[in-house]
Amino acid sequence: MNKILKLFLVIVFCNLAACGKGGEKAASSQIAAKVNDVEITTHQIDAVMKGAQNVTAENVAEFRKKALDKLIDQQLVIDKASKESLDRTPDVILEIEAAKKEILARAYLKKMLANSSEMNDSEFKKYYDEHTELFSKRRIYNLQDISAQNSAQTLDLLKESVAAQKSMMDIADSLKAKGIKFSSGSFTRPAEQLPLDILPKMQLLKGGDMFVWQSGDIAHAIKLTSIEESPVGLIEATPMIKNYFINTRGKQMVEDKIKKFRQEAKIEYLGAFANQQAANLADNNQVKPSVTEGTNSAAIAGEQKKAKKDLTIEAGVAGLK
Repeated sequence: MNKILKLFLVIVFCNLAACGKGGEKAASSQIAAKVNDVEITTHQIDAVMKGAQNVTAENVAEFRKKALDKLIDQQLVIDKASKESLDRTPDVILEIEAAKKEILARAYLKKMLANSSEMNDSEFKKYYDEHTELFSKRRIYNLQDISAQNSAQTLDLLKESVAAQKSMMDIADSLKAKGIKFSSGSFTRPAEQLPLDILPKMQLLKGGDMFVWQSGDIAHAIKLTSIEESPVGLIEATPMIKNYFINTRGKQMVEDKIKKFRQEAKIEYLGAFANQQAANLADNNQVKPSVTEGTNSAAIAGEQKKAKKDLTIEAGVAGLK
C-alpha cells in the first residue's frame, strides 16, 4: 500500500471514530488549524510527535510545526479523496476494517504487557541495579579505533602493538607495511551504544588505555582518548528498561497468550482450508506441552540471558532501535 493510501486510511478511520462521538467539537485552545472547516487539534500533533526522533527542547517547536504541516497535507488529500467517494469503495472499506482490527489487537497486547507482573517497578529496579555500567555508572567514551579482517597475523600484530603501547599512527603504519587492509576512525559512544560483551572491560579502563577486541571476523585496536561520567537515574532509565523488556520478554509473552487464546476458542477451518485443522492438530501433537506459568518465568529468564550476549544496548535498552 502506498503512503498516500495509508494516510487516507488512517485519517478516514479517525474521522469515523470522531463521528461516533456525536460530532463533539474540540476546545478552541486545542485547535491548531482548520482545513476547509475541518479542525486539526494539538492532540493529533502530539500523536505524530510520539514517532519523532532526535527531538530536543531546542527544536521541539520546529518539530511540532512540521507535524502540523504533515496533518494539513493529509487533510487536503482526504478532502480530494472524499469528493471522489473513495471511502465507500469495497477495497478501501476492507482496508479500514483491517486497520481497525489491527489497532484494537495491538492496543490489547500493549495493555497486557503493561499490566504484566513481569514488567513492574521492582523488576525495573532489579535490572537497573544489575547493570550499573548502563545506568548509575554510565559513561560516555571517546574512542579511536583501527579495525581489520581478523586473522592470526593481524591479531598478533595488534596485540603486540597494544602491549608495546604504540600510537595509533604507528599501528596503522605496521598494518600498511604488512599489506593488511584496515579502516580507522574516531568515535564518541555512550555505554548504551556499545556491545554488551565489551562493556564490563570498558568499565575498568581509564583515559589513554588501549585494548584489542574481536567482534566476529573483525579485529579492533581501540584507544580510549577520554571518558566522561554520565550517570542515569532510575526514573529516567525506567522507560528504556520497560521498552527493553517489551522487545525481549514481550514477544514470548504475546506468543504464549495467543496460544492460550487458540486453545480456549472454537476455530473451524472451512473450504479450501479444511485440511489445515488436521495439520495443526498434527503439529500440536509434536510440540511439547507448554510450561506452567510458574516455570515460564524461568524459561524467559534463560532466553533473556542468551539475548544479552547477542544484542547491543542500542538495540535493546534504548527500545531496540
